[in-house]
Amino acid sequence: MLLELAGRHPLLRDSLATHSTDDGRIVLDARRLLFASPLDLTAAAAAAHAHAAVDAHATLLLPDSEDVTAYVQRMDLLKALPPGTHVEGKVPEEIRSDRSATLLEVAALRPDTADAISERLGRVATQHLGPRDGRRVFKGIGELIDNAISHGASTCGAFIAAQAYSGKTTGYRRLEIAVCDTGIGVLTHLRRNPEHAHITTSAEALEHAVRPGVSGTHDTRGNGLPDLLAGTSDTAATRLVLRSGDGLLRAGRLRRAAVTRSISTRTPVQGTWSWLRVSYRP
Repeated sequence: MLLELAGRHPLLRDSLATHSTDDGRIVLDARRLLFASPLDLTAAAAAAHAHAAVDAHATLLLPDSEDVTAYVQRMDLLKALPPGTHVEGKVPEEIRSDRSATLLEVAALRPDTADAISERLGRVATQHLGPRDGRRVFKGIGELIDNAISHGASTCGAFIAAQAYSGKTTGYRRLEIAVCDTGIGVLTHLRRNPEHAHITTSAEALEHAVRPGVSGTHDTRGNGLPDLLAGTSDTAATRLVLRSGDGLLRAGRLRRAAVTRSISTRTPVQGTWSWLRVSYRP
């Protein structure tokens, strides 16, 4: 399979740009990528590892833009790819500086790394959004991490990345977080609970997943994703995008108004891809 990453936020579009390949390998074609987001990076890592798990080789075609390639390198995507991945393109010489206050590089998310990752993300959130709003947003981040660890676990693992933006060019301070796992997916997880055995599509499963009290287990603690949307400040604009199987869900909240829409797509993904953005006026 060839997955094309082109333009800005290619994985937020309804349809993924994919093409079949004869040899079963995955090609991540980022040559026309103009802006690399946490979602692009974590999804690339997750997809490459999912294919490597079945002995399918991965190839990454680096962006034509030197600036975008430098960012891809700085965010440690090349280090996160599975061993044996073929990388085509010029890798720039890196002069590395400490940017732990503004970003979290692509990292493997496992039970033994979750606490350290959560601690670092908490510092990024509070520093850029303030103590009160930072804590509220961090609670939502914790739900994404918990979901990936609890029912996104697989031999391939899950990946997380984040970036804080100052708002100097856009007028909004914002924090973007992406978590992509290669687990069983939302549909299979929910159907483990007999109460949700009637759910037949990934799009429907995603709709249920953002409702209070919905879980793939018999307990009623499944309030994580609803809390993720409702837990931010009334002055924040919150967007959540979830992909799982062939389902795609978009959810947004501004002040007290919330909108949720789910659809079925042509190209399924293994596991669950999650992207959260919280924006505030500077």
